[in-house]
Amino acid sequence: MGLVSKDDGSPEEPRFPDDAHRTLASLRDGHFWFKHRRISIIRAVETCLAGRKNVRALELGCGDGEIAASLSHRWWTVGLERRVDDLLLARHRGVARVVAAEGSAPPFLRCFDLIGLFDVVEHVRDDVGLLRTASAFAVPGGRVLLTVPADPRLWSKFDRYAGHYRRYTRGMLIELLKKAGLDAVQIYPLFRMLWPLGRIHALLHGKDEVTDPGEEYRVAGFWNWVLGRALSLERRVLGDSQRGIGTSWLATGRTPLSAVPVTRPPD
Repeated sequence: MGLVSKDDGSPEEPRFPDDAHRTLASLRDGHFWFKHRRISIIRAVETCLAGRKNVRALELGCGDGEIAASLSHRWWTVGLERRVDDLLLARHRGVARVVAAEGSAPPFLRCFDLIGLFDVVEHVRDDVGLLRTASAFAVPGGRVLLTVPADPRLWSKFDRYAGHYRRYTRGMLIELLKKAGLDAVQIYPLFRMLWPLGRIHALLHGKDEVTDPGEEYRVAGFWNWVLGRALSLERRVLGDSQRGIGTSWLATGRTPLSAVPVTRPPD
């Protein structure tokens, strides 16, 4: 699952397309899917950081800065991304602190109250290793917040295009947090109302390929409004309830209080 073939028939590693963020950047702000994810993440961050002062946040794999920009408006935030072109987009969005580096070896100390990995760990073979590396930069008792695609039955052409290795069940996600040395604080589904549509799409287009990303991710204005309203209702009625199943998961892990603290560097 998630592997494609080279011309010679040998397997090729899945990877997130280099031009994807630039292709999709113009769609994000008004798109119902990105809006719901962004609002849900910020609400979860508010819960994670309630009562904390002088907060420092790090987003690994920040892409074009869609989430990091929202975080930057409220908290001292660093966005890390390996693609310089994406970091330029992030700076344009208003992310003041960006670092070009691999997520597997970020140049930081253990000084962050929050580590965010939003639709990141499904892109790497060693998701446990990446999450363990990320959590090593959180202060004792700090939070690691992540979103991942849910339910292997929803695997479709969009997973292949995005370079996913897997979609997660709740059990897989709990095991991931455990193996990474994190205590699971909360795991709840996102996009519950989209699950039936996702299942139908997977059945009808599970073996297709994305040929025009900009067009295939675009949603007509009326349907974008309808789906946006449906997800707004989902937020109001279900919020962070752990009931149900969605097309994504939002999970919060906590680093052990026994982790050795590190003095924070100056701003």
